[in-house]
Amino acid sequence: MSASPEGSHPLGLKQGALLLSEYDRSWPALFETECAGIKAALPDLTMKLHHIGSTAVAGLAAKPILDIAMVAPVGQHDDIATALTGLGYIDRGMRSGWLFIRLRDHDIRTHNLHLFDTGDPELVRHLTFRDRLRENPALRANYKQLKADLVRRYQGNRAAYAPAKSEFIASALGG
Repeated sequence: MSASPEGSHPLGLKQGALLLSEYDRSWPALFETECAGIKAALPDLTMKLHHIGSTAVAGLAAKPILDIAMVAPVGQHDDIATALTGLGYIDRGMRSGWLFIRLRDHDIRTHNLHLFDTGDPELVRHLTFRDRLRENPALRANYKQLKADLVRRYQGNRAAYAPAKSEFIASALGG
């Protein structure tokens, strides 16, 4: 595990790289700051923003990339996409919702924003898993250990890392 991602910034991981950082207490505040900027760019739209992923779980090691779930009626998605690209997000298409990423220095990813329609089952899965990790210290410790083991096993292969967590996540969700 790394103490600090990509220099002294609390967020950021080179595209395609795989490493975990210990939980950083600044992550929730960085989420709130990002949300404020998004809401300011979209003052007339109805939306909810949720901090998801491992950076949303105190005490859990994480890839130092802030994951945000945005929930809005599908009829607003095109306007939201325009605003997000105006804020510097890059449209990556449909991947766990409509995915937008933010980069620093051209190749260091700092944010993943997933745009979902209200009630999307994938959104429910993200929120439920996050909440179970927050509420269950044993589950959180087991997930942290699994993630560390997978980082060692896949040695930088981020494409293999994410699917390797699927069975654990499904089990935690009761599926």
